[in-house]
Amino acid sequence: MPVVSEASTPQSPPLNLRQLFKLICLAALVAVMVIMVIGLLFHCLVLVAHVAGSDVDRFEDLPLWLRGALPVIGCGLLLLLMQFLKVDGREVGVPHTLYQVLHGNGKMPTRNAVMQMASVIVALGTGFSGGRDGPGLHIGAWIAWLVRTRFKLTPVEVDLLLRAGMTAAIAAGFNTTFAAVFFVAAIVKTTPLSIRNIVPLVVAAAIANLGATWLGMDQIVIIRHSLTFLDAWEWLLVVGMAVPCALVGIVTVRLVSDLAKIPWPPYARIGVIATITAAFAVVMPEIMGLGQDTLNRLAQGLLLTNILWLCAFVLFKMLLTSASVAFGIPLGVIAPTIVTGGALGALCYVVFSLLFPDLLHAHVSVYVLLGAVALLGTVCNAPLAAILMFFELTLNGFVTAQVALTILLSHQLKSRIWRPESIFESRLNELVNVKQAKSTVG
Repeated sequence: MPVVSEASTPQSPPLNLRQLFKLICLAALVAVMVIMVIGLLFHCLVLVAHVAGSDVDRFEDLPLWLRGALPVIGCGLLLLLMQFLKVDGREVGVPHTLYQVLHGNGKMPTRNAVMQMASVIVALGTGFSGGRDGPGLHIGAWIAWLVRTRFKLTPVEVDLLLRAGMTAAIAAGFNTTFAAVFFVAAIVKTTPLSIRNIVPLVVAAAIANLGATWLGMDQIVIIRHSLTFLDAWEWLLVVGMAVPCALVGIVTVRLVSDLAKIPWPPYARIGVIATITAAFAVVMPEIMGLGQDTLNRLAQGLLLTNILWLCAFVLFKMLLTSASVAFGIPLGVIAPTIVTGGALGALCYVVFSLLFPDLLHAHVSVYVLLGAVALLGTVCNAPLAAILMFFELTLNGFVTAQVALTILLSHQLKSRIWRPESIFESRLNELVNVKQAKSTVG
């Protein structure tokens, strides 16, 4: 099932210059509001981490008993939030946002947004595997809807404003501008983007990117080797990374699709994933939370001495993130997919260095980020956004052709072997089925 059907595409004349100027101003306003809310939530997470005695996403610094207890505490708090706000874990994040765009004319209920903001602090603060991207997309669309209610806008203007809010959220989370624009375009396929329509989205992304840096939000640290070249043999090794990236992408989407079909009530779903997270936290705390600190250390050439540890990290992070997403933990899947892909890229680098030590010339950060964006483009069906993200984060134009080929090949292998459905389409289908079942019973 496509994310948005052709029948739901808003139909109206192209934007004139007056409408374009109005949308640019509104997109800038939305971006400022989005970055203020996301920045506040981020610093709330920093406060929670300091209370627990560590930095953000550094669960490995906590004592063993606390690592095991945090997911259980988070489970209780999430269940209390769901009971108090009467909002299911499926009614937040990207699936809810896409469903409202498709079936609800973009209307974003405030109660769901409040649940999203509170639950992201609880879930990430207590170590559930996930990212801030899903909550960010939800909050961005909600803020855009609030601004939209103050103005008389055409359907196309409403759609672009919603996308501007979502683009601002992605740009703030990953320090990219154009990649954020094309990523949102890949998952929200309503109004076809033209050169004129894309301007408000770029403005929103640029403002959010600057705002995230100014507010001191954590960033992906990539060592930039601008003069990195790949010879013919290393070129083949890099392109060969498409195969493991495609296979991990297939398993990830399949796990989310299959686990989401288990007919358990919300308290059982969250209880099970809390128990699993607590068990994993004891043996490998690096898989807790977002995992961005692990990605940064891998990009700096650390954590590469133990190939078994890298294999276990890729496997456990993939399993835990897929289960968290499928069981309704209100977190995103983009950031943990990037972390899993980065670890997979580091694993490929270690294997290549053992088998072909004389052929590797690129820094490990190239392999880490290539694995990250290749898996992202595969799981989310956004290869163009993944290519742009690699370039924006590395500013390395010397390996653009090889990187693009790897990402596109990984995406095509996944589509041919499994099916072209992205993880967002899978989750949206599950949400549609649940709502249809409820309406049938009612």
